[in-house]
Amino acid sequence: MKEGTMTNSRILMQEFDYYSPTTLPEALHFLKEHGVEAKVMAGGTDLLVQMKQEIVAPKYLINIRNIQGLCMIEHGKDLKVGAAVLLNDVLLFFKGDKRFRALSDALECLAEVQVRNMGTVGGNLCNASPAADSAPPLLVYDAKVKLANSQGERILPLEDFFKDVNKTDLSTDEMMTEILLPYPEDGTGGAFMKTKRVGADISKISCAISVKREGDICLSSKIAFGSVAKVPIRIKAAENALRKEKVNEDLLLKIGELIMSEINPISDIRSTAVYRKEMAKILFLDVFDLAWKRAGEKK
Repeated sequence: MKEGTMTNSRILMQEFDYYSPTTLPEALHFLKEHGVEAKVMAGGTDLLVQMKQEIVAPKYLINIRNIQGLCMIEHGKDLKVGAAVLLNDVLLFFKGDKRFRALSDALECLAEVQVRNMGTVGGNLCNASPAADSAPPLLVYDAKVKLANSQGERILPLEDFFKDVNKTDLSTDEMMTEILLPYPEDGTGGAFMKTKRVGADISKISCAISVKREGDICLSSKIAFGSVAKVPIRIKAAENALRKEKVNEDLLLKIGELIMSEINPISDIRSTAVYRKEMAKILFLDVFDLAWKRAGEKK
């Protein structure tokens, strides 16, 4: 259904057709028909900026916010978060849940409230920015993403979804429909922090950690960073070095040095590679300390 076009606008210069399907099959059929010429939009906080800057110029926009199943959070074997759930709704859902505190930490400092009331968790991931705030906590919670086209569905670990700067494993006829989160085990704590220039700015560097402890022994950990590589990444060498070790200052300092050797940040308008390297170690120590304390809290 053609709902309208915009042309000669001061905001969006190119002409496009706008579609707002109410069912997933309808959206997937349209995506199959138009493929590379179409863009899926939920909140539009990234896409519309890119269109204004003439980075992308789709002929068709598919608004998925009216597809009810994509705007829900449901409990099951895994926790299912619809790709079109607003960031602020995800924050409100997880804010009181101590099992996912790294995610609520991240969403609390993700942009301004106005942006969180428009942007979606799926959009934040599909934009595939190395600095996407939702990515590191979702990585340490072993998130998977469900991708669908008119032929069926597939499930992919989130760490395999990101391919390069602003590039994902999505085919031109696919869209993300859900984020799947397994429930953390007892004795697990998580945390997220980032450094930024001002206010709700994009992060210079970010870190999320999930750690499972038994007394002063680290049974396992997951460590992820944003803005230190082409994609948000897990630092698995550091995770392996922590496994079943007694946690003390010397060990953590060594892990911090290991992390510095594992990352490959760039210098850009927000920060320098040197700063990011040094800050990675400091941020790791701060985030691990908070996650470790939370893992020791009584549930």
